[in-house]
Amino acid sequence: MKKLLKLCLVVSLFTTLLACQTLDGDKDKNNGSLTFPTLEPCTAELLQSSKSFICVKEQTGPNLIETNIKFEADSYTLNAQAKEVLNKLFAYLKLTDATRFTIRGYAGKVESKILTDQKILTDYNIRLSKNRAINVEDYLVNKGLNSSDGITIKALGYQDPIAPNDSTSSRAINQRVEITIKNRAIEQIDNIENHLEHVKPAEYIKFFSNVYLLNDDQLNNVSRIYDSREKRPILGINFKIFADKQYTAAKDNNNFIIISEPKPISAFNADKKVYRLGTAKYDYTFKGITAMTISNLTREASVGDYVIPNDIVSQKLPEQTFKMKSKVTANILEDVMNTNTFSSSYNSILLNKGEADGFKVGAEVILYEPETRTDGFPVPPKYIGYGFVYRESQHYSIALIINSLQEITSNSMATTIL
Repeated sequence: MKKLLKLCLVVSLFTTLLACQTLDGDKDKNNGSLTFPTLEPCTAELLQSSKSFICVKEQTGPNLIETNIKFEADSYTLNAQAKEVLNKLFAYLKLTDATRFTIRGYAGKVESKILTDQKILTDYNIRLSKNRAINVEDYLVNKGLNSSDGITIKALGYQDPIAPNDSTSSRAINQRVEITIKNRAIEQIDNIENHLEHVKPAEYIKFFSNVYLLNDDQLNNVSRIYDSREKRPILGINFKIFADKQYTAAKDNNNFIIISEPKPISAFNADKKVYRLGTAKYDYTFKGITAMTISNLTREASVGDYVIPNDIVSQKLPEQTFKMKSKVTANILEDVMNTNTFSSSYNSILLNKGEADGFKVGAEVILYEPETRTDGFPVPPKYIGYGFVYRESQHYSIALIINSLQEITSNSMATTIL
């Protein structure tokens, strides 16, 4: 009876463990929408780090995406930081349809005073490095990657150390799994980046759109036009208007822009989009309101529209556009002025990445069509133009197309690095 009871307890414990593993596996499954991760450049410090990382390694031709997952000594368990890096890698793999790559497992070489048989030590390191590579593959598969897509496992033991195996800290750097992916080649990729010329944004201001992006904190500086001295619903130049907020008489509040009602861009964040209707100058304040005089109108404005200090929404442009070191990839959501049409040179496009993702005003972006499939066969990505970012909020940005080889649609993509 006691034996039977013990057996039942063992079976119950085993079943519980399996259930926990199943729940963990389900938790790792990717059920949400994916966005391209921001990838930092590979630096010497990063490559010698004892923490997991994913980065872009620049070279002649297509760049490499380097992923390095670290492990504790004698362990093949993934820690939380390693999983965060693998989540970025998974998003990149799924969104670029990269299917063939090798997972290389390594271990730090350890000398044992007790065990002198080098073959046993070597076999142990090979098993450990293989288990590490398999664990990384399992994690990606549980996220939703197809294991039959062409993943190769290599167990390399203590071969190819990236740090001397002469100390605990150095061996920690070697306790790793490496994955190298060649950035998907784009048609006409040869010398594209070398032929992209830096431009002076000031020379393109006349092409900038009347659309502005606002962060949640900037909305506190927006006020509503509730009346005019002329008592007319449609406003004109030199009209005296009254806004329902008292602004200070500071120098940076001398100039205002008249804007449309702030509208959300997406339900997932608080960023808003507005249209610039004209400009106004500060006159005076009175009992919680501000009086202004309209100095210019580019679109029809009326009582019920809004104003905001110009300095709140104006973003300083660099003297010259620049290439970012970080790889930021974004979807093109729309042409900001003609949302139902195609975009071309000197049009402005809305991107679904902003300041929080690493974009910077003045950053150059390369426009391309992602890989597609026809009759089951892949059609490679294609370079279609370039431009630069001139406005941004936390989660969105507006880029001006400097040159386009064809019409640019909402199916196109933008990236800072090929």
